Amino acid sequence: MSKSQSENVEFESGDVSVAQRFYQQHRDGALVRSGASLLMWITAIPAYQVGLLGATQFRGVCYAVVFLVLLNFPLLWLAGRLREKSSFEILSISVHGCEILGYTAIIHFSGGLEATFLAPIYCGLVAYIGVVAPRRHLFFVAGMSAAAFCGLVMLEHLGFLPSYPLYGRFPAGSFPWPIVSVILAIVTGLILVVAIITARTSDLLRKNRTSLRLQRDELEREIGARKESEEQLRLLVDEKQMLLKEVHHRVKNNLQVISSLLKLQAESMPDTETRTALLASQGRVSSMAMVHEMFYQSGDLQRVDLAPFLRNLAAYLRSAYDLETRSVEVRVDTDTVRVNLDTAIRVGLVVNELVTNALKHAFHGHDTPGLLEISMDIESDSAELVVADNGCGLPESVDWDSTNTLGLQLVQNLARQLCGTIRLETANGSAFHLRFPLQPKVETPTAQDVL
Repeated sequence: MSKSQSENVEFESGDVSVAQRFYQQHRDGALVRSGASLLMWITAIPAYQVGLLGATQFRGVCYAVVFLVLLNFPLLWLAGRLREKSSFEILSISVHGCEILGYTAIIHFSGGLEATFLAPIYCGLVAYIGVVAPRRHLFFVAGMSAAAFCGLVMLEHLGFLPSYPLYGRFPAGSFPWPIVSVILAIVTGLILVVAIITARTSDLLRKNRTSLRLQRDELEREIGARKESEEQLRLLVDEKQMLLKEVHHRVKNNLQVISSLLKLQAESMPDTETRTALLASQGRVSSMAMVHEMFYQSGDLQRVDLAPFLRNLAAYLRSAYDLETRSVEVRVDTDTVRVNLDTAIRVGLVVNELVTNALKHAFHGHDTPGLLEISMDIESDSAELVVADNGCGLPESVDWDSTNTLGLQLVQNLARQLCGTIRLETANGSAFHLRFPLQPKVETPTAQDVL
């Protein structure tokens, strides 16, 4: 691909059409040209007032500024009606020639050879063209600027144009040719140096712009791919959560079926001891079913709050043992504690066993109203569960650490699986204290552990 083709490709790439981009460039150029012209006119006013510029010179500067400002109107009118790239380039070159003519007129009326300090006007024009126009326009404008300045000085020096000394010390044509040649060479070299620097800078800007555009496109593709991946992951997570909820729901239903079967079986048993064992098993299964119900009803399928679970469990046990007719009050006071599924099941089984044992044995022959308290406090990274009653307490002959009863053995095994410790206080009844870490390495129970 040739350089001109690459310039055309870069210019035509974008969100707007070629005509719109060209019109926007001409509109921006009109604003810059008007601002620069008016600034030079404002600068010429005090120079005229102090006598640095004569009346003829000031009028000439005003005419040049008016010409540069009025140039914008036909330019924008034409730019709004052209649709071909070649027509826009011809219009651009013509406008640049008119700009050079107007700036050269300002230099002429400002002193000609003595106004070489205004040569940066050409340099500024060259630099601006190098940023907004193709590279070939840059050197063409630089050449026209140098030629215009050299032609102006030569015509003034040869007497074809009137000379307007800026300081009034040098008559027309008084500069020797060597000095004139040096000044022309310096101005021409300055314009060309600015053109070369601007060309290099413009090339770097175009390369950087192209690189940034490619990086932007790559980032947009990566962002699009990432969004698509995130959407797929979100769908997978939603599907996983839905499946987990379904699993918890089905497990809960199955456990409730088992619980109902155990209850029916217990009711059909004539033997009191067998019926009591089946009802105890039915309570354990119901406790596990409550945990699964809490999980699928909550939004977080990883952790569940023990506080509402313990309240529901206490309400279930209160209804199961008909505590209202037995004058036994159950109080639940617990902090917010979020634990995983295994921990919740083990804590629920512990509470179920301790509360069941208390209801079975603590209040027989007890005259005062019974009180059963379930509390849980958080201390640092551990929790302490307390199940206390004001009943008659355990007999002194019973060593609960080595008892053969299934319920207390199950409590001790569950405490070990929770990596916790359990102790008993017998003052004013019985109070079991279970302390366990909130992030335990829960052991997988075996049949021997549970039994």
